[in-house]
Amino acid sequence: MGWSGRDERVADLFFLDQTAEGQPAEEGLVRYVGSDLVGFINGETKSLTAGAGGGITPAQHEVLDTLVHNVAESCYFEVTRTGNRVSDLTWYTDAGKGTKVREINITRTSGKVSQIVMKQYDAAGDPITGQTLTGTVARTGGRVDSITWVES
Repeated sequence: MGWSGRDERVADLFFLDQTAEGQPAEEGLVRYVGSDLVGFINGETKSLTAGAGGGITPAQHEVLDTLVHNVAESCYFEVTRTGNRVSDLTWYTDAGKGTKVREINITRTSGKVSQIVMKQYDAAGDPITGQTLTGTVARTGGRVDSITWVES
């Protein structure tokens, strides 16, 4: 299993035009509308690309789903298996496991993934309040139908 990160500029990315869907109206939702990247943050729609005086503050940025950013970093990555199946993925600052950066816990029911919990940790290695993302897997006919994510 591998992971790689890379630096990207907004100009390097392609965004699907969602003007027809309208402005985002759900907390943390981001859309490309009318040639602008906008997000619904703290109860209001804000430009994420506006220049001076626009955009969002670092505190508002935290409302967005930061757990899936997968920021490129130097780290040590550990895979834990239970009964030959991956149960935990953990990132540390170094091979000595000095400070935990993030982790993913995988729960199985009857051998199939039923829940995924992603946690983000601060510089001291403590879980960050409000930075846990829990996904509950729904299946139809044994196949994954959807995953409902809740941030806490």
